[in-house]
Amino acid sequence: MPYVKSMLMACQTLTSAIDKLIHSLCLENYPCGRGSWRKPRLLECEDQDDESGERGLEEEDALLELLRSPPSPWQEEGSWSPQALALRELAVKTPEVLKGNFIYSFFTTLRIVNKGVSIIDEGLLIFSCLEELVLSANNITELPSENLPKTLRVLELYANRISSLKSLSAHPPPHLQHLGLGNNCLGCLEDIQYFTADFWPQLMSLDLSWSGFTEQHVLVGALSSLPHLQSLVLEGNPLTLTPSYPGFVLDSLLQLLYLDGTRVVPDDRHRFRGLAQLKVCEEAKVMVCVLKMRGVPSPVLPLDEFPVISHSYSVSYEFLDQPHENNNVEIGHTLVDIRQNPQEQHGEAASISCPPADRLKTSTETQNQDPSIPVVMNSTSKQEWAEMVEFNYTRTHHICDLKALKNFFLRGLWLSVEEEKVLSWPAPPVESTGTKATADKKGKESADMGQKLKDKKKKKESVLNLIQEPPVKHTLASVHIELKELLEGKDQIQVQCDLGVLFSDKDQDKARTTTPRDKEQSKKPKEVKKEERKPNRSGDMNARRNGTSSKGKGKGRMESESDAPADDHFPSSMEVLTVEFSVQLVKVTSASQLTIPEAVK
Repeated sequence: MPYVKSMLMACQTLTSAIDKLIHSLCLENYPCGRGSWRKPRLLECEDQDDESGERGLEEEDALLELLRSPPSPWQEEGSWSPQALALRELAVKTPEVLKGNFIYSFFTTLRIVNKGVSIIDEGLLIFSCLEELVLSANNITELPSENLPKTLRVLELYANRISSLKSLSAHPPPHLQHLGLGNNCLGCLEDIQYFTADFWPQLMSLDLSWSGFTEQHVLVGALSSLPHLQSLVLEGNPLTLTPSYPGFVLDSLLQLLYLDGTRVVPDDRHRFRGLAQLKVCEEAKVMVCVLKMRGVPSPVLPLDEFPVISHSYSVSYEFLDQPHENNNVEIGHTLVDIRQNPQEQHGEAASISCPPADRLKTSTETQNQDPSIPVVMNSTSKQEWAEMVEFNYTRTHHICDLKALKNFFLRGLWLSVEEEKVLSWPAPPVESTGTKATADKKGKESADMGQKLKDKKKKKESVLNLIQEPPVKHTLASVHIELKELLEGKDQIQVQCDLGVLFSDKDQDKARTTTPRDKEQSKKPKEVKKEERKPNRSGDMNARRNGTSSKGKGKGRMESESDAPADDHFPSSMEVLTVEFSVQLVKVTSASQLTIPEAVK
C-alpha cells in the first residue's frame, strides 16, 4: 500500500491537485453556504427579538467578518489563489450562484507550488478564464500545449524536470507575456530554436535562470527575434561565466529593460556599444590569487647542531582540471609558462592527491556535489617561515568546459596550508690513501705535515657538505570555500580564510604534560648523568654560545620547567591561521578592451 500511494503521488495530475484545494475552501460548510448557522434572508431584514426562536443564528456581516479577520484560519488557505477568498465571500453572500462550471471560470490565477504535480491533463481547459498559472517546484516533465488555456498570459514552471520544449511549442498560448523555465533540464541547441517570435509573438519576460545554456551567440540570436522582450534572466547559466557577459547580451538586445533582475541604464549601453559585432571566444577566465598568510607557529629548532632542519610553507587549492588549459602563472607582474619548466610542472602546479571524499561532503550544496568532477591541486611557491608570509601568487585558469565549471562553482573548492620539512646531515668524511714516502726523514716529515693540513681542511669541509633527507610534507589545515556567488552575478569572491589556531610542537608538548612532576624530576637527573658521560661537542658549542656549561644546562632547564606556572601548559600565542584568497571571473567592462587576437570579427 505505501508503494501504491507513492506511485499515485508521483503521477498526480494538475486538476486533481486543484480540486483538493477547492475542496479545502469548504464552500458549503460554516461559515459559507446556506446552513443552519445563519439567519434566513427574510429574517435578516426584519427586527426580531430573542424570543422568536432564531437565537444563535448569525447574520451575513458577522460571517463575512470571520473570513476577513486577520487571525481567521481561512485567510491562510487562500494563498494559492487571490480568487479563493473572494469565492468564499461569494459563498456567503450568494451561495446559489455556485453551480456548474461557475467555480472553475471564476479563477484567473492559480499557484500550485510543490504539490507533486507531474501531469498537466486536459481537465485544465475547464478554467476558461485562467490568465496566470504558477506550477513551481513540481515534477512536470512534459508540457502539452493543447492542454493549456488559450487565455494564459503568465506561465511559471520554475524548478521542474522539463527537458524539452517541443510539446510546449506545438500550440503555445498566443497571448503569453511571461514564460518562466528556470531551474529545469534545458540548455541544448534544440531548445534554443523555440525562443523565437514564431512561437511567442507577445512575450515580454523570459526566465531561463539556472539552466545549462552555453552557446551565448546562438541563444542571443534567437532572442533578438522577440519584438517585445523587455526582461531576461540568465543567471546561473554556464554562458554567464564568459568574459563577454553581460555586455554582449546588452548590446545585442537593445529593447531589454531588465537583465537578471537589474535595471539596464544608459551607461551600460554606452560601455558595451559595438560588442555585438564581435564574436568573442566562448571560454571562461578565472583568476585565482593567494596573497598573504599569517598565524603559522614558529618552528621549534633542535638544541643540537645537527640535523639542520629547514621549514617551508605553501598554499594549495583545488581547481577544475582542464586538459587543454593555457597554463600561465602570474607571480607579481611576471608571466611564467609552466610548460617550459617540467620540474615545476610536476611540482608546484601539477596534479596532487585531492582531498578525501568525506571532506567534500561538508559542502552546503549537497545536491550539486559530484565526485566525478575532475580537479587538480595547484600550489604556490614555497616560502620560509615568517610572521606574515607573502606569496603574491596569481594564476589565470582558461576553462572551455563551461558546464563543468558551473558544477565546480556549485561544489566549491578546498584550500590547504602545507608544510615541508627537510633534515640535513653532514656528509661522512672521505678517507684518503696517501702514498708512503720513500725519501729521507725531512721529506717524510714535510709529507706528513701536508697530509695533516689536508685532513684538517677536509674535516672542515665535511661539516659544510650536507646531505638532505627526502622532504616530509604534511597538511597543517584545510578550509572549504563557497563559490556559488560567482554564478549569482558576483564577479569576485575575496575572503580571508580562517583555518583555526595551530599549535607548535612546544605548545603540544606542554599541553600533553599530565604526569606528576615528581616522576619527571626523578627521571631527568638520570638522563642528564647519562649525557654527561658522553662527550657532546655540539652541546659544548651551544653552551658556550649561551654562556653556560653543557653540564649544567639540562639541570637548569629542568628547574626552569618545574618552576614554570601552570599557564605554560597552554600556547603563549593564540593567533588564528589566515590566508588572503580571492577568485575572480575576468569580465569585459567595455568593448574597447577586446583586441583583434581576442575577438574575431
